[in-house]
Amino acid sequence: MITEDSIILVTISSSEDDSDTEEDVRWGRPLTNYNIKFYHKNDKQRKKELGGISGVSVNRQAIGEHGYFSTFDEYSGDLEWVGCSLLENKLGRTRLQSLRQAGDDPEFDFFLIESFWVDQDQHDPCALATFALRKFLHGDIIKGKLDYGCWYVSSIAYALHDFGEQQQPGSGTGKRKREDDGRPCYDEAIPFFRNGFFQDVALLQQNPDNGRILVAGIAHMDQNLKSEASVMPAINSLRNRLSTKKPTGKDGEILNRVQRIVNESDQIAFEQSTMSMSAAMMGNAIYQRPADPTTTQQLQSLRRDLTKLVGEGGSIARSTALHVACEKNSIKVVKLLLELDASSAKVKDRMGRTPLIVAAMNACGRRTINGIDETQVIDNLLNAGARKEDADNVGLTAYGHFKKYFKRMPSMASLQHNTSLTDLEHKLYPPGGPTAMDFSSGKGGSSGFVDYKPEDEEHRRLMGDSDDDGDY
Repeated sequence: MITEDSIILVTISSSEDDSDTEEDVRWGRPLTNYNIKFYHKNDKQRKKELGGISGVSVNRQAIGEHGYFSTFDEYSGDLEWVGCSLLENKLGRTRLQSLRQAGDDPEFDFFLIESFWVDQDQHDPCALATFALRKFLHGDIIKGKLDYGCWYVSSIAYALHDFGEQQQPGSGTGKRKREDDGRPCYDEAIPFFRNGFFQDVALLQQNPDNGRILVAGIAHMDQNLKSEASVMPAINSLRNRLSTKKPTGKDGEILNRVQRIVNESDQIAFEQSTMSMSAAMMGNAIYQRPADPTTTQQLQSLRRDLTKLVGEGGSIARSTALHVACEKNSIKVVKLLLELDASSAKVKDRMGRTPLIVAAMNACGRRTINGIDETQVIDNLLNAGARKEDADNVGLTAYGHFKKYFKRMPSMASLQHNTSLTDLEHKLYPPGGPTAMDFSSGKGGSSGFVDYKPEDEEHRRLMGDSDDDGDY
């Protein structure tokens, strides 16, 4: 039976010179690579590897101010992506409230586990991985030597690699599926969740792919090992948020059919808008917004196809086709889809976004790119029963997304229609008021991200320093 005490870790290599001690390297270099293997303690000759861990330690004291992103950029692998997602460029401070509250401090290292594998022929590879990871976290590289009295590393991350359908755990039962020979299947996330790692949903706000990043701070790593059953609900929730499975069968055919039409129409509208905008900027004409170029013949053909596919078991709601039509501002297709299935106005995609949220997110972008300023898509969604209070996975409503994107994308085209923008803002206002996330526009404590600007400005004021644009 595998236990933490039955595993030994061996550092095969690290990026240090033969003349240097590990501490010398660690304190002198910005980045230190590690490659660790683990074996059963009875395997004296180390003939059979049970698994391995490789990663890079980031010495935040050895990187100059505003130099973190460039340092990460020079390193191959996931460090550029993960490092830039989790740390700000100015001083290497964590972007996440959760890690800051758990004790992360740029005085200490950040560590990225780049690869983590175990021998899946073992009786229970998940247990093996859990105990090996535990030993690694509480060993010399992460926790450090006891005589130092503090952890070497104050935050650590790992990006899930194989998180596909083949690793599905039990359906919320707290139990894993089993192999044909009765052994429990290996699930990549379990060892990390049992050791205190978690998915911070704020990362999803940056990029859906960032949801694969698991993180932990000192307070998380220092906890007792969690039971497998206790972490399975969180893993199932994580899996649902990360699911990239697209609609299949008749649902997939519905989605593909709608996508073809709205993409063609969107391209035509974009070209018309570009020509009109160019003429207006040269003073040769008044800007004219393009109308929806979808033809009656296209709509009739689409109606026939969708009716047939629904009759064969397809679902417009499950297909999320309405989300696609709202994204492209295809009002004619939106009306058709709502006519065929009004319930699709309330359906959420894998990011928790409703068609109303998608339409609000793209309203400002359409003004600056295509110049479209009418609100028919949003009006039709609201008339079909779309709920303004519905929020996505990170807590933003349609109103919050509209405010957030409008602040980012002011332009001549949008300012020309400021009155209609204000009207649209009123239309999207949730009946119970905005959420805390709406108010923050994705920044500050309510968003899960740290906003360092106020405290940096206060520090500069007290120190009498000149203005600093910062680099967050």
